[in-house]
Amino acid sequence: MLHFLGGLLLWLPANGASEAAPFTGASTSKRDRHVEARLLSNRSHITPGESWWVALELKHDPTWHTYWKNGGDAGVPTLIKWTLPEGITAGPIKWEVPQIVKMGRLDVYGYEGTCLLLTEFKSNTNAPENSQIVIEAFANWMMCSQTCLPGQGVNLQLKLGVDHSGQSNRETKWSERIQRAVNELPGSAPEGMFKGKLDPELNQFHLFWESFPKFGEIEDVYYFDLTEQVTSDEPQTLEQTAHGWRLSLPRASYASKIPSVMRGCLRWKLAGEDFQWFQLEIPLK
Repeated sequence: MLHFLGGLLLWLPANGASEAAPFTGASTSKRDRHVEARLLSNRSHITPGESWWVALELKHDPTWHTYWKNGGDAGVPTLIKWTLPEGITAGPIKWEVPQIVKMGRLDVYGYEGTCLLLTEFKSNTNAPENSQIVIEAFANWMMCSQTCLPGQGVNLQLKLGVDHSGQSNRETKWSERIQRAVNELPGSAPEGMFKGKLDPELNQFHLFWESFPKFGEIEDVYYFDLTEQVTSDEPQTLEQTAHGWRLSLPRASYASKIPSVMRGCLRWKLAGEDFQWFQLEIPLK
């Protein structure tokens, strides 16, 4: 509705009250050459004392990728540097499960298409009583296709409302997508299911297990290493033995001193089903 006040033309809502711009739960998108980024929140408003999720969404141009927290034989992971209001803290990045992508002729670990890098935020009970908070992030990545380009970085700003009524469960249009990504983060493998061993003569790691959680025809098994010991560019060999299964993993030529544990993510697929994942951290023998 239009109103005149002191010679000024104003716009007011029909009920006569001023109306603040809504909090959408998303930042403006910024692009660094072949990758576009923005911040997405599963909450438009937060209450002091609660936690919520913010995702860095990366959209890659066709054939281009960024890297998982271990890129394998090439690449470096995406960096997020947060600048936060008083009373707000951010946890570590929770990485979506990786893809096997091509850096030139190399098989490496990263993301093509669109990915979400998740961070859990917390607001303490002494957070300032403001009407909004501003979360700032500097995000930087290496982007690769047939060649690699070091990132220049982008600055992103996310504004969220603050609700001191204790009823801040205001979902955004990204809430379901973010929650699905959180739910799909791999869980830890059952204790004792897997065993690891280094064969120094063959210069290979071996991963042993008796069976998967349920029986079925195995179509695909792959181990994504996080110790920078296993090469990403050589085949992994799955064999059935008298005692179960053995996955052989070629040791990387750049591998440093022998680790005490095998740490990474195991992906497998049974016939007619989607991929399933476990986080592994098992002692080496």
